[in-house]
Amino acid sequence: MGKKQHSKDRMYITKTEWATEWGGAKSKENRTPFKRLPFYCCGVTFTPFEDPVCTADGYVFDIMNIMPYIRKYGKNPVTGVPLKQEDLIPLTFHKNSDGEFHCPVLNKVFTEFTHIVAVKTTGNVFSHEAIKELNIKTKNWKELLTDEPFTREDLITIQNPNALDSKVLLDFDHVKNSLKIDDEELNKMDSDPTYNINVTGDIKQMLEELGTEKGKQTALLGGGGSKARNERAAAILAARSRIKEDPKSNSNGEVTAQAYSIVDAASASVHGRSAAAAKSASSDKTAARIAMHMAGERAPVNAKLVKSRFTTGAASRSFTSTSFDPITKNEFEYIKVEKNPKKKGYVQLHTTHGDLNIELHCDITPRTCENFITLCERGYYNGVAFHRSIRNFMIQGGDPTGTGKGGESIWGKPFKDEPNSKLLHTGRGVVSMANSGPHTNGSQFFILYKSANHLNFKHTVFGGVVGGLTTLAAMEKVPVDDNDRPLEEIKITGITVFVNPYSEPDEEEEEKVKDEKNVDDEENDKIGSWYSNPGTGTSNSGVGGGGVGKYLKARNAQAESAAVDTSLTAIAVDTSLTAIAVAKKRKLGASTGEFKDFSAW
Repeated sequence: MGKKQHSKDRMYITKTEWATEWGGAKSKENRTPFKRLPFYCCGVTFTPFEDPVCTADGYVFDIMNIMPYIRKYGKNPVTGVPLKQEDLIPLTFHKNSDGEFHCPVLNKVFTEFTHIVAVKTTGNVFSHEAIKELNIKTKNWKELLTDEPFTREDLITIQNPNALDSKVLLDFDHVKNSLKIDDEELNKMDSDPTYNINVTGDIKQMLEELGTEKGKQTALLGGGGSKARNERAAAILAARSRIKEDPKSNSNGEVTAQAYSIVDAASASVHGRSAAAAKSASSDKTAARIAMHMAGERAPVNAKLVKSRFTTGAASRSFTSTSFDPITKNEFEYIKVEKNPKKKGYVQLHTTHGDLNIELHCDITPRTCENFITLCERGYYNGVAFHRSIRNFMIQGGDPTGTGKGGESIWGKPFKDEPNSKLLHTGRGVVSMANSGPHTNGSQFFILYKSANHLNFKHTVFGGVVGGLTTLAAMEKVPVDDNDRPLEEIKITGITVFVNPYSEPDEEEEEKVKDEKNVDDEENDKIGSWYSNPGTGTSNSGVGGGGVGKYLKARNAQAESAAVDTSLTAIAVDTSLTAIAVAKKRKLGASTGEFKDFSAW
């Protein structure tokens, strides 16, 4: 208060003064940009990883990028210390339904402010909060998902939001020293811009001939070889000539159906189909579609008998017809159904380039996995080569003929697709069924080199490579010809089936049957002994308890006393007198004979 109560002479600096006059705020243009590597990016290429691995100090890389770097330089790209392939630890990041990385225990989405750790022994990634609350505080040194033991030294910090000076891009060793990978793929991409484009051989040829007269004819008549183009051109010309003529009648005046239309021929030329597809009538196509959707109606190979919710109908037949024997008890009908296991299957493909460990989702796609694992056990794939390989896309095999047109399922005909939103073509190593359209699955399958989301719900994903990614990388680098056939043969030499859920006994079913049997035994013990189970009622000769049971016990005691020695006659007389005295209290007209049936009632 006083004279200077309205003056600006304050004893502190305001926010505006600090920001404008005292240098508290700095211009964003003059600031050095702070670039920190996100947790989901590779430390070599700075791009999101697909198959993550990490070092003991928590630096994450993509296995496809770190392996060539180690082979060339032999050191860590971030710190510059020596690094070997054996020092890499495979990581398992979990995603939620939205495709975001999250903690599998707390279901919290990982952000740049999340403290993320990994367990060295298993490779599973968690939030530090989950490890702190459930492992460190409780001193429970077992992994939260696999229950495997680990120590505190096995915890690897992937991201620590409090350590801002870690994983700064400008401090990386390969950035400071400008170390790059002389990959053969990069060199080929520099020389040939179309090298890394997923195109087939005929489209490559079209790109080379683009702008020429031959290229124009190829674009007009569709892809494929010269023979296929000539067939489609002939189909189009024949269709045009047929349209000009009268399609409804011939020389005899009879009405005839058109064999194929100009629309079918044009569609064949655009979509690259054969001339036979252009010549097919609409009725044939409808029949083919019906047959295609009927696929899958087959007898299950690994089947089991299951109690149906319907009865056999024997009691009803015997009640309404005199030609059947009388049956008074309804029994449930047992039907044979396919076995849907609740466990995963595991097989190992032995190839000429190494082994591939595959996990099969038998609990989600039982029909497809049953077909694949049964073919493996029969030795169907032994000696079968992978006939198609497209770099950065997939490798296809499973055809004994090696043409891409052969192979059949264990049922001898195609079976239905099993699409599932849980199984998508995302990530490297996804195993899926190859087909020629909806519900045309046979024996051919393919393994992805890279995500292919455009195949979702068109092909059935039934497994994934869980071991042998280096083998898959070696298979991808095999050169191919214009028809995408590997120049160096990649063949399946044998298959080892580790876990086959279809041949294992159903433990849950056995436990369920055992429980039902125990329940039935308990119910039988509870049934009254006076009529339904008289044996248990007569086993105890003592008199006790209320109700009608005491009269029956008294009569049993009377019958037993008549058969013993004469020295017990007095006791028998006393018992009979007691029984007669009690019987007088019952209703008049009650039967005094033995209780065997209801005829005296």
